[in-house]
Amino acid sequence: MLKIIKNTVLSLSAITCFFSSMAAEASNSNLTVKLAKPTFVLPMFTGPYSEREASIAPEEYETAERLRGMLDADEKEAVLKELESFFDIELSPAMLSLKAQIYFSLAQYDKAEQTFLKVLSRKPQLVRVHRDLGQLYLLQEKPKLARHHFSEAVSYGSNEAIVHGQLAYLNLTLHGAFSAITSYQQAMALQPEEVQWQQGLLASLSQAKMYESAQALLSELIAKNPANKELWLNQAVLSLNMNDTRQALVSLEMAIMLGETDDGNIKTATQLHLQMHSYDRALVLIHQHLDKSVLDMDLLNEYLTWLNQVDMWQQAAKLLDGLESKVQTMKPQKQSIFYNHKAKIALKKKQDSKAGQYYTQALEKDPTNGDALIDYALYSADNKDYIKSELLYTRASVLPEKMKQALLGKAQLYLNMQDHSSALKTLQKAYQRFPDLHYLPEQIDIIQNIIRTKNKVSI
Repeated sequence: MLKIIKNTVLSLSAITCFFSSMAAEASNSNLTVKLAKPTFVLPMFTGPYSEREASIAPEEYETAERLRGMLDADEKEAVLKELESFFDIELSPAMLSLKAQIYFSLAQYDKAEQTFLKVLSRKPQLVRVHRDLGQLYLLQEKPKLARHHFSEAVSYGSNEAIVHGQLAYLNLTLHGAFSAITSYQQAMALQPEEVQWQQGLLASLSQAKMYESAQALLSELIAKNPANKELWLNQAVLSLNMNDTRQALVSLEMAIMLGETDDGNIKTATQLHLQMHSYDRALVLIHQHLDKSVLDMDLLNEYLTWLNQVDMWQQAAKLLDGLESKVQTMKPQKQSIFYNHKAKIALKKKQDSKAGQYYTQALEKDPTNGDALIDYALYSADNKDYIKSELLYTRASVLPEKMKQALLGKAQLYLNMQDHSSALKTLQKAYQRFPDLHYLPEQIDIIQNIIRTKNKVSI
């Protein structure tokens, strides 16, 4: 993502200086825990070149002095008009570079690019021209060309943190983490307090799976700024990568305490609490998260599923009871989810007839509710209603996201019914559609042997 900050002041600090630096910001990261998106802030040109880069020809001194006054008065268009009155070949590289700067500052990007390239054709070692052309390409979302010119600037001796940082960012996005680490380290060595270089190096180390180095850097950053929510989120990501769920949870809780409200991050914290059996805190987070003016039924569905998985069906029942008054305001698909969970709770309470009614309501509201189809099929099979169970599995098997589960469930149903031929056909179909089910060939062989044995006995 590129964001432009315009700066309309272009000035000469000395007759022989035609160029100043631009700034950029980048933060990288993204995992189970959501972090800030990578971004750059690219100001427009703000000033002159230094003398070591490009010198003005002696015959241009008088013109340069006059142009400096015009630039101080913010008369960029007038300066450009005068520069355009010369053929490019008549201008020194420094004056030609100034012309390119003004094109850039006036958003005449094509002309700026052409002029910068003309300068480089005459003096390819001009570091700042490479840097500015790199920023122009970055602005135009041409990262490969931008990376080339930042690399050229470094190879010709640039020691600016912004150049190393931008090169690192582009290396990270184009070529992977390892290619970015050294440049980010160089940028951070030059500007150790710059947050964008810290974040970029941290992201690079993490993506390169250099977790110990990333942890050392992150610990140092947190110690300096313990109230930075993003740092704690980074710590959570790193801890998850290192399979340290306890530290991940502690870090997420710190971020939540500091104001984190992202749905995905709250869900991750809740799930970790349930996994670690800290159920009271998990319930607090669930209630806080669901305490919104608009009910998010998909979010509630996830929470109810997790509560059922840890056999906290009584708490799930309380959540559902609190929503009874809102059911009729929900869309049919959301009502279907609600009634499917009501059916599960009824089964826990051994209220089988109510469970059947709730399953029926769930499928009346949404006939394509795959979870309800599978759950109702299992319920029907348990109650010896094999015909209904078979029908429900058949309906579920046409839903791509439920096909595997439906075919396996249907095969088990046939086995329970001693219908080995139908079970064999269903398993063969399942293996054809899902070859990742590596255990099926063995099961298929067993059923084929059973069928052959039964045929021999019948003869």
